[in-house]
Amino acid sequence: METRTVHLDSLLTDGLFDIPSYQRSYSWTEPQLTDLFEDLLYLPEEKSHFFGNIILRKQDTQFETDRRRRFDKYDVVDGQQRLTSAIIFLYVASKFDDTIEATLDEDNLLFPVDERPRLLPQDQDSEYFRDGLLGSASIDPETPSQTRLKAAADFFTEQFEELDDPEAVADLAETLRYDCRINVVEIDDGSEAASIFESLNDRGRPLSTLDKTKSFLMYMDDRSSNQGALETKIKQRFGSIYRDLFVFNTGHERVNDFDEDSFLRFHWGIYDGYDSDEYFNGFETLKDRLREQFRAGELDAVQSEIDAYVQDLREAATAFSAILQPDVPDSVEPSLTRLLELGRLANVLPVLMASYLNFADDDPEGFAAVVDACETLVFRMYAIDSRRSDTGRGRLVRLAHDVHTTPSIDPKTVVERLDSITQRYTDDDRFERQLRDLDFYQSTSSRDTKYLLYHYGKQVESEAGEEVMTSPGHILSTEFQVEHVLAQNLPTDAIPESLVGEFDEHVHRLGNLTLASRYWNGSYGNLPFAEKKHASSGREKEYASSSLRVQRELAAFDTFGKSAIDEQTDTLVEFALDHWSIDPASSKPDSTDAPDESAGWFPPDFFDRLTSKQEAMFRVLYAAKEPLLTDDLIERMEDEYGETVGGSSGLSGILAGLTSKHSKEFRHSIMSTSWVGDQFEWVLTLDSAQREQFEAEMDLK
Repeated sequence: METRTVHLDSLLTDGLFDIPSYQRSYSWTEPQLTDLFEDLLYLPEEKSHFFGNIILRKQDTQFETDRRRRFDKYDVVDGQQRLTSAIIFLYVASKFDDTIEATLDEDNLLFPVDERPRLLPQDQDSEYFRDGLLGSASIDPETPSQTRLKAAADFFTEQFEELDDPEAVADLAETLRYDCRINVVEIDDGSEAASIFESLNDRGRPLSTLDKTKSFLMYMDDRSSNQGALETKIKQRFGSIYRDLFVFNTGHERVNDFDEDSFLRFHWGIYDGYDSDEYFNGFETLKDRLREQFRAGELDAVQSEIDAYVQDLREAATAFSAILQPDVPDSVEPSLTRLLELGRLANVLPVLMASYLNFADDDPEGFAAVVDACETLVFRMYAIDSRRSDTGRGRLVRLAHDVHTTPSIDPKTVVERLDSITQRYTDDDRFERQLRDLDFYQSTSSRDTKYLLYHYGKQVESEAGEEVMTSPGHILSTEFQVEHVLAQNLPTDAIPESLVGEFDEHVHRLGNLTLASRYWNGSYGNLPFAEKKHASSGREKEYASSSLRVQRELAAFDTFGKSAIDEQTDTLVEFALDHWSIDPASSKPDSTDAPDESAGWFPPDFFDRLTSKQEAMFRVLYAAKEPLLTDDLIERMEDEYGETVGGSSGLSGILAGLTSKHSKEFRHSIMSTSWVGDQFEWVLTLDSAQREQFEAEMDLK
């Protein structure tokens, strides 16, 4: 290993620099670029700036031009972000000042040879960097890293344009070349370069898991084969992966809910199945697996695993991109667009990705049915029932894995299993209870309520041969709002006689809600029903002539009181149960459900009726390796699940609530308490059958 300290100009003229295949792509964004620019801008005169460490490995062969000029070539093990940004900085500066351009040409700093620039990024970005960014070719960015390269050039352009002093650009370029000191470390062992890279960060930009994955796989390929047998495959496939993940820049707005780590997590579930400990740590599991095989001398197994994993990851990227664009068959696009607008996709995305790969081309209608079943699940469980975000995750990921690994599985089977999961957590009775909740408006988000009313509106329009609400995205935007037919702040003298004394109990029911434009709701939302129904005082807007049929239908009511709210609620509930229905064949009770509340079983509705505090209590007790004292139990419920218990009396209330729903005998059959000193000691006493059902229902397996 050799170490030296040089300025940037001296380093660049040492040779040519390549970004190795195991490196991450260009990742700097505005915060890092701003730091670099301001470091140069505010550097005191006669001072130098420490530009950081650069770790290099000299390649075994030199670069030889057509005229037999030779250059040493170096792999940049660490520091590529700084070097790449410096090259872009100097190139942009040359476009602002002829002297800079002439000096850089004289010194052959940016293009020492015609064939390539001084520094060349890795495979998927090399052509864009050389010909598009530093050259004259019209090449649009195709990957996130190419977009960041262009953004860096645009950033420096903007900064230079804002400088008042015409000589300032030249001063900054000179500062970068001659006043930035770099500690250069040359390493000898190429096989360890990727390992070193994996452990390094570059100026506050931590490696993404996708970067680490590529680096590690290249490293293990090098160690387990002669001259990296899979190097070309890995490079080509990761190039395709990065291009597909450009969807993060170009896809539906729901893509903003995810990142590269999310994508890797979804793929790991598809590829390897679901384990609650491994699902969020797939990369670590993969590393452990490959290292164990390597230590055991199973080099062929290492090669096979790398090949299979990268190929699988590449296919998953295609599916992820297609779903989030969306870029699917025409028969699927409407269903998928609706699901994207609904959101909360994290748990169903693995199923969608696996189903896309299996069915989208050969059976688009079957794939559309899977998408519809996912929408039903998401709407019922997460939108209306407000289930926890991890509810059903294990079952859904296992289903995705089965779809991906079982050639004989068909869309019908996938739909049945999705319906079964929906039935388990939000069956028709529970779904209807939530829809009929007296506080529906307050317990359901405005967007989800608009989503329901949009679909209802589409149906009534279809029945009338109309088509006004063409786009769910338009209705779900801020241009539309949820309106109370009977206004929340209705004057006392305008409250219908049937609701006198009960108005507050009915005003937030589903049947008292409708869609309205933001203008309508802001202008007329607080008017009495009669004035909304028919306009007065020269006003044009009214229910009777509204362009929205869901509003025009309201004009059919002579008055709007309790019976009208009941009728509208029944209509909307009946619609929702039909539109987001599940297959009756999937509604069979689980074999672990008990016919009664006898000890040794769980009541059929036990898990459905758990409050968040009760669920937290059971999760803490399950995770405990030994009995817990009252104080410890309360502390863990508050620290780990954010539940405010309120001391031992609050815990007693939680238990009382449990006993009010189920018998005391049943409660004693699954947990026991004993007095120890000055407080109780708690422990779960599940038998094997109960423990199996408990783990399945709580997604603990």
